[in-house]
Amino acid sequence: MAAARSLLVEHPRREPSTRELYEAAGVAAPTLYHHFGDKDGLLQAVIEEAFAAYLERKRAVPRSGDLLVDFAAGWEMHVGFGVENPVLYALMHDREEGRSATRTAQIAEEQLRLGLETLAEAGLLRMDVDEAVAMTMAMAIGCVTQLNRRGGTATGPLARSMCTALMAELTGHCSEPADAGQAARLVLARLSSASELFTSAEEALLRQWLRTLTEHSSPMRNAREEGRDE
Repeated sequence: MAAARSLLVEHPRREPSTRELYEAAGVAAPTLYHHFGDKDGLLQAVIEEAFAAYLERKRAVPRSGDLLVDFAAGWEMHVGFGVENPVLYALMHDREEGRSATRTAQIAEEQLRLGLETLAEAGLLRMDVDEAVAMTMAMAIGCVTQLNRRGGTATGPLARSMCTALMAELTGHCSEPADAGQAARLVLARLSSASELFTSAEEALLRQWLRTLTEHSSPMRNAREEGRDE
């Protein structure tokens, strides 16, 4: 698995061959087959490991209480994962060939469905959940695919415009930070893509500052809106 991760870092735009994988690991082909069945089994294990780490990062981002802001932050993290792991992301969603990697895509879809059901329960969704899931997955996969073909980031103009368009279609609203706390949550969501800029101590201190902002931010936008409605 370490050899597979190294090859994917060295050649992020293409899938390594079976020979490249077992030679990089310093073993013979039967060893790979014994432990993983075949190359797809090995790449599936790497996908699951990378996606589990992504989910841990996502769970660590504090919720703002503003469902639209939180959904937009989730979009950025999803697109960021796809841009950071182009081959793995493509394999996750390679349904046509029936690869086992689609199991991880199903987990991603289940997580998305939970978020959209929360929007629906709050009366923010303008369509049924099934349609919203299909639309969001189509736009996210399309966005990641385009970014990986042409270049770009999860916080660049293309990704932000697509997120705004998606939010408008799903809810009739776009989502921008309304206060410092919400902005801090968005920065926390994006921080992993810029972690190489800081030492471990600097990143830990920055995360501490950002969490302090989230804990002492102004009242949530939803609460303000409810107050105005009353």
